[in-house]
Amino acid sequence: LAVHLDGARLMNAAVKLGVPARQLVEPVDSVSLCLSKGLGTPAGSVLVGSTEFIARARRMRKLVGGGMRQVGILAAAGLYALEHHIDRLADDHAAALRLADQLGRIAKVSVNADLVETNMVFMQLPEGAADPLRAHLAGRGILLGGGDRIIRLVTHLDIDVSSIDQFTAELADFFE
Repeated sequence: LAVHLDGARLMNAAVKLGVPARQLVEPVDSVSLCLSKGLGTPAGSVLVGSTEFIARARRMRKLVGGGMRQVGILAAAGLYALEHHIDRLADDHAAALRLADQLGRIAKVSVNADLVETNMVFMQLPEGAADPLRAHLAGRGILLGGGDRIIRLVTHLDIDVSSIDQFTAELADFFE
C-alpha cells in the first residue's frame, strides 16, 4: 500500500524540528508540497514521488484537464520561495509565539501558548463575541476568519510585528 503525505505545512515542521524535510518524508512514497502556505507564492504545489508515480500523475492530470499554460511566472515564484523562504519560517513561528503571548494578556481571550508549535495560534472567545468582534475589526480594516468560539490565526511572511501589535491592541480595545 503506497503512502502519500499532504505536505502543506511540511517545511514549517522541518524548520521547527531542525531537520531536513527529506528526513521527514523518508517513510512515504509521495508528497505534495504546497508553495503558497507558508512559503508565500501566489499559487502552486509540487508533487514528489518515483518516476513511475509522476508519469501516472501527469497522465491523470491530462485526462481530467488539470494542465495549465503559461505558468512560468508561478514556477519562478516557487523556485524563489524554495531558495529563500524556508529558513525564514522560523520568523513566522516566533511571530506566532508573540501573538499568543499578547493574546494571553487579554482577559476575555483564552490562548494556550504551550500549544503553539509553528505558525498557528488558536484563540478561544467568549460565547457570542465572534460576530461583534469581526464587525469591530472590519471597521478597522482587519478581517477575521471563521469560527464561533475557537478561531485559528496563522502568521506568515506578510504578517509583521506591527500587524500583530495592531491586531492585539484592537482585541484589547474591543474586550475592555
